[in-house]
Amino acid sequence: MRTMTTMNTQALQKTILLAGIALMLALNVQAQNTDKAYSEKVRENATTFHKNFSSGDFYKNGALVNEKIYVNSNNAIVIGRDNFVNRIKRFHTPFPELELHDRIVIVDENEVGLLYIMQDEQDGPYGTIPASGNKINVYAAEFFVMDDEARMKELLTITQLDQLKKQITGVDKVSEFEKVSLLPIKKTNLAHKKMLTDNVEAYVQNFNTRDWEAFKALFAKNADININGKMITGAQALIDELNKKIADYAPDMTYHLEHNIVEGDRGALAYTIKGTHTFSSQVGEDGKPLKKSIQSMEGIHFQFNKKGKIIKAVIIYNSDDLNNQIH
Repeated sequence: MRTMTTMNTQALQKTILLAGIALMLALNVQAQNTDKAYSEKVRENATTFHKNFSSGDFYKNGALVNEKIYVNSNNAIVIGRDNFVNRIKRFHTPFPELELHDRIVIVDENEVGLLYIMQDEQDGPYGTIPASGNKINVYAAEFFVMDDEARMKELLTITQLDQLKKQITGVDKVSEFEKVSLLPIKKTNLAHKKMLTDNVEAYVQNFNTRDWEAFKALFAKNADININGKMITGAQALIDELNKKIADYAPDMTYHLEHNIVEGDRGALAYTIKGTHTFSSQVGEDGKPLKKSIQSMEGIHFQFNKKGKIIKAVIIYNSDDLNNQIH
């Protein structure tokens, strides 16, 4: 009798334990941001920026930013709300009907990672390039840091300006605009979020140490990778592209992590490329090849599977950044 009672007690304790674990897991789903109300305000404000831009209501975006905002817009540094508004108006002349379509919006506490697509026809001059009437379908990544009122206090923008120039000059012809819809974010939990955050950081660390086996292990088999408009499949194809870039620009190339933003099954990474380029055809007074420090910004949007492996990646940069530094 005493044995039966003991067994019943143990069974009850096990049931309570399992129920408690199930409850914790249920509560942990979507509990990736400390203050859900704040995070949703961040998400709302973040998505409003591009809506205002697309409708030409540039000044409405002024109210959504901190008066002392710091902006790095494709290497142009802008400080303050008024300068920010004037900066975002610059595309209005070459692209009067320019629309920014959000593809991915990731909110991680007070940080936001966005992937969006710029679409319009060139109806005015872009720098020295006259109006062409050609369509543009250009990818860009943005990274926001918000203040306590969910207003933007820092902005980093990385745009495929090299692709934009190719498209308006007819080198790459855009016949139709890409159809864009906001991609979903799957619900996960805090443990999964930490795993993905660690994996995003490992992407940078493994590149810096050239640990290509560990780098490859971050990817699922046959991962789809868009590297600045070029579609490739699998981690090895990406490694081949990266090694070519290292050889062309700087053998000592490294990534310095700037933003690591994770929500659900998605992650966004921004990093600064640093390295030393050696000019094989130019020598200094000492008779040795000239060397020059180079630097650029890149952004990546990842999608992960349940095991935390990368199944999709979109890598955004402007190749003219590095090319202009070495030519």
